[in-house]
Amino acid sequence: MSNDWQELAAPQRRGTPPGSMRYFAVLFAAPGVRQLLHAFYAFEAELRDSIDGASHDIAHTRLQWWHDELTRLGDGRPRHPVTIALAPAMAQRPADLARLRELMHAAALDLARNTYADWSELEGYCGQCGALQEAIAGALSTPADPDEAECHFARRLGAAVRQTEMLRDFGHDLRRGLLYVPLGLLAEAGLDPQAVPGHPEDPALAPLLAEWQTRLAHELDFLPTLLDARQRRRQAHGLVLAALHRRLLARIRPVGEDPAVRADLPPITRLWTAWRAAVASHRP
Repeated sequence: MSNDWQELAAPQRRGTPPGSMRYFAVLFAAPGVRQLLHAFYAFEAELRDSIDGASHDIAHTRLQWWHDELTRLGDGRPRHPVTIALAPAMAQRPADLARLRELMHAAALDLARNTYADWSELEGYCGQCGALQEAIAGALSTPADPDEAECHFARRLGAAVRQTEMLRDFGHDLRRGLLYVPLGLLAEAGLDPQAVPGHPEDPALAPLLAEWQTRLAHELDFLPTLLDARQRRRQAHGLVLAALHRRLLARIRPVGEDPAVRADLPPITRLWTAWRAAVASHRP
């Protein structure tokens, strides 16, 4: 392996560390697109790192740099190893650049500590997070364009993955000033949104989060039905990702646990779940 390739490969794998759920989803994608999928996830990881763990001003500066980098990518002159790896895909499907910009807008909402009035507003934010999966669905359908059903599946998948992460990280996010539960639901439960971050163990939160978890479980169970047999074969990556997050969702207990301890799946469970979903995706 050349030094040039090593320099590109390390940043490309930042979003898919070995053994992670995204890693297994990529593993069961077609071999010819795996490097591109690693690069898509690396871009997502770069945005998350830009807004997590840095001062507000530094985070703004980093997001602005990525905004400018996407402009350079669109002009055919990217600088970062991740965007250099994405450049061929952008040339083939220019619409993917707009999808990456949607992902950036979602990151900016997180940086602004945005809150959401109701399920509709929250799902709008999560839909922007789902833009990445729509770009990935396009890569998986190459050289043809993805069907409308595949795009719809991918967008909803990305939204469901993001919501699963929100539930898993509920206590952790509260400590960072991020509250995703719709404010209308909190008001109906008699909860003050300003007081929730200081009391993540409040029992009154449990039914709200349980309702959210149930809604999300139904969504993840429903997603495979959006695709026919041919589409399922092409979108095996997404079906694996959905199955893994469905298993993770069942392990989440957002209220009453140490916020520093997040629900997770053992490595063997990840591998077994991913393999079963991949096999099922190729059944007639």
